[in-house]
Parts: sequence; structure tokens; C-alpha cells
Amino acid sequence: MKPPATRCTAFRALPWLAKINALGLSAAVAFFAALLWPLWLHDDNLTHGIFLPVLAGILVIESRRDPSPRFARPGPATASIGAPLAVAGLACYVLAIIYAAALGWSHSLAEFMLAAGLVLVLGAAWLGFADQRVRFIPLNWPAAVAVALWIFAAPPPPGTYARLAFFMQTLVTDGVVRVLGTFGIAAYQNGNVIELARTSVGVSEACSGVRSLISCTVAGLFLSAALVRRPLNRALVIILSPAIGLAMNFLRSLLLTLLANAGVDIEVHWHDVTGGSILVGTTLLVAALGFWLRRREAAPAAAPGDGPLDAPGRSLLQVVLAGALALAGGLTCLMVIGGPGLRPRAHQAPDLAALFPEAPPGWTVQSTPNLDDFSGTLQTHDLMEKVYSAGPRLESEHLTLYVAYWKPGQAPVTLVDAHTPDACWPGTGWEPEPVPIAQEVLGIDGRRLAPAECRRFSLNRFETHVWFWHLYGGQPLAYVDPYSALRLVKQALRYGFGQPQDQLFVRVSSNRPWQEIATQPTLRQFFSNVKPLGL
Repeated sequence: MKPPATRCTAFRALPWLAKINALGLSAAVAFFAALLWPLWLHDDNLTHGIFLPVLAGILVIESRRDPSPRFARPGPATASIGAPLAVAGLACYVLAIIYAAALGWSHSLAEFMLAAGLVLVLGAAWLGFADQRVRFIPLNWPAAVAVALWIFAAPPPPGTYARLAFFMQTLVTDGVVRVLGTFGIAAYQNGNVIELARTSVGVSEACSGVRSLISCTVAGLFLSAALVRRPLNRALVIILSPAIGLAMNFLRSLLLTLLANAGVDIEVHWHDVTGGSILVGTTLLVAALGFWLRRREAAPAAAPGDGPLDAPGRSLLQVVLAGALALAGGLTCLMVIGGPGLRPRAHQAPDLAALFPEAPPGWTVQSTPNLDDFSGTLQTHDLMEKVYSAGPRLESEHLTLYVAYWKPGQAPVTLVDAHTPDACWPGTGWEPEPVPIAQEVLGIDGRRLAPAECRRFSLNRFETHVWFWHLYGGQPLAYVDPYSALRLVKQALRYGFGQPQDQLFVRVSSNRPWQEIATQPTLRQFFSNVKPLGL
């Protein structure tokens, strides 16, 4: 191995302020990695995060081995770019704390803002360390990638991920159906479900290809910095790596569908085997691409450096960076010592089963099974849904009642808002339809209810009307778009730092409009039962 370029200053020779900043950044990265480590271990979409500290460290070392390192000339330009980056990174950290107060640190929005703040501060630090008076990290592509990789350590914002996954699910489903048609296999698309002659195959979010897209993008960025040096080759690696991942994921979905059509049970064994095989195959193909391009390149030659080798000194950006790190450290201490907790207080939950009336004469009622499977996502076990039907036919009148309850502090307000029908139903095949009024004050049994959110969804020939309410401490809350970061900040500031209250989510859906079902004795009795809870 060749030794580091002599133009890069060793850590022991750095000014004391630069040393403190380097140690502070290392502590920030360690805090970030410790906070997200459980997520990296258990979220298949973020498994690559386990390797990010190692990859970033390799790239930092690689950047210092540059035979012709470049550094920024002393002057106001570096500080005018780096200082706003440091301030923006600190602002992102403050937003992450605000989101965590309402959503918890395990929520993707808080984690994403934390990752964004880390990337911005690392970018400011890079410019500070690349100053000719410091010369610790040069201005080159490996250093830039070492900073940028950390944005992939956290999940993207909820709306971005959900929309991307749903879009790619649709593309994969449509593509597989088209290929099957080319092979003469009868199949048609039903939302994100492929209907075959003897069975059906659902293209879940995990099969959408988002995991391959993100992982291969990380791999492509790393290989472009660690293996190749020509700009064109780097661009090829970055572009082709996610394309390879998406192509391999499509082949996996096609293979599983062909196996299911042949009568093979793909639920457990084949699903996991193909997933692991595709992951290994994709990694090998991306690595082979990088090594092939590397062999076509000539060995880099050392070039004259920038300016004389003066003793390293202190830059203005180092002072700004030290101030930002000190403020971030102070906020962290305050958050750890006196930050708001989300531990549920002792509180008697209502008897949800008593809220649901018996079926009227001529009707049947059936409880929705396996609702507890969603308790981990919703952070509550107190949820119940019953479907009332006037007959077995699709056009018969149906009425679905759903209630979920959270004790004070059991879940943040914005987490409940993030699991409304708008956010959850489209991923299961339901398509939203336009409604004349999105929010309406409904009446039942001679009284007016709190304003309800009104929606309409369709699935094949079945259409359903949906009305839902979210109550906090017995008071109805205005609906917050789960994809709007600004509205979530307002919600977090309002409910995230106060004394937590209990929450209730009520949903009514039917294939009949409200005017027809409002006279049903079942619905009238239901709202009479939930009235003491605030609705």
C-alpha cells in the first residue's frame, strides 16, 4: 500500500481547534450510528447502514492518499459557503429534536432530519479541513462521497418513500404482467396483485425495488470513489449500479410469479432464497463493473501540489464549526437530561368491544381478523374493526366500523396522523377517487358530529365511502397531511412538548353515502357509544 500523500497534514500536526472539531465530528458520527444501529439491524431497507461507517472511513483514507491533492485557497469564499452549511445543519438538528418530541427518535422523519443535519455539518467541516492552512482532507471525489453517503443512513421522509414504493410496485406489477402475456401466460393486473389462472401474487412494498435502488446507489457511489478515477467512468458506475439493482429485482419478481403459476409455494422458502440470491448477485455485478472500469484506467501520476508547505494554521470556518458543534452538544445534553418522554402514563383504556353494537335483524357481523399484526406499526394493541353486511353479494349494503385507542404518551400525535386511509389504503390496491367535499360536519340521531374527513376509494368494481376522526384528549384534531413536513412541525410544536393525552381514531366506511347509512340503527348506536369519548 502506498503511504498517504505528504501534502495532507497528519492529525497530530493539526491546530488545536481543528483537532477538537475532528474529535467532535467523530463523536457526532458515533452518536448518530448508535441511535440508528437498531434500525440498521432490523430494517431490510437500511441494512447497508451497518457498513456506512466503514465505507466512509475508507473513503476518507482514500481521499488523503490522493497523489495530487487540492486544497481551498484562504479567503472569504470558503467561509461564505461553509458557515451557511454549518448553520443549516444545526437547524436540521433542531428540527430533528422537534420531530422526535412528537414522533419519537424511531420515526423516519426525525431520523432523516438528523441525517440531513449530519451531512450538512460534515460538508462544512470538509471545507474547513480542505483549507490550505489546515490541509487535512483534500477537495476530491472520495471525500465528497464520504460526506454524501450519510444521507442514505436514514430512511427517506415517509411521503417520499411511500410514493416511490407505490410507483415502483405499479411498474413492477405492470411489467411482469406484460412479460407473462408475451410468454402466453394468462394474467391481469389488479392493483398491485397479479391474478393468475390458479393463484394470485402480490407485489408488496418489499418487492418494489426501493431496497435495491437505495443499496445499489450506495454501492455505486462508493465504488465510483474507491475504484475508478475518470469522471466518465465514475458517472457510468453511479448510473448503472441502481439500474442493475432494479433489473435484478424485476427478474426476481418475474421468477416468483412463474413459480407461483407452476403451483410452487413461494411464501417462505422461495421468497427468501431469491431475495438473498438477488442481493448477492447484484452486489457481484456492481463490483465487477467497477473493477472492469478500473482495469481500463492508467495508474494516476503524482502532480505538483498547491502552494508551499507552510505550517498549518487556523481558519475562520474552524471557529464557526466549533461553535455549531458546541451548540449541538448542548442541545443533546438538554434533550437527554430533560427532554420530553413518550412513556405511556397509567390510564384506563375504554372497552372497545362495548362500542360496537350487535347486528340488526337480517344483517351479519364479522370481526376483522389479525388486526394485531399492525400493532407494531400503530404502536397500540387496542384496535378493533367489524364489518356489518346486509347480504353476501358485492352490491349488498356493507358498513365497516373501526376504532383504535392510545393511552397518554403511548404514541405521538403525528404518528397516528401518518396512518390514515390516505397514507395506507393506496398501498393495498385501493385507488383514491375525487370527492366534492374533503371535510364535512355530519349529523346523526339529531346531533352534529365533529368535522369528519371524507374520502372515497375504489377497488375493481367495489367503491367505498370513508369518514374518519382523530381525537386527542377527547377533542377532535384538524387533519394534518402526513406528507407535509411543515404541517407536521406545527403539529409537533403544539402537541409534542406538552403533557400527553389519550388518542382515539374512529373510521366509518360503507358502499353507501352518508345520507343512506345515517338512519341505520347500527351506526346510530355506535356513535351513541363513542359519544362519552369525545365524538
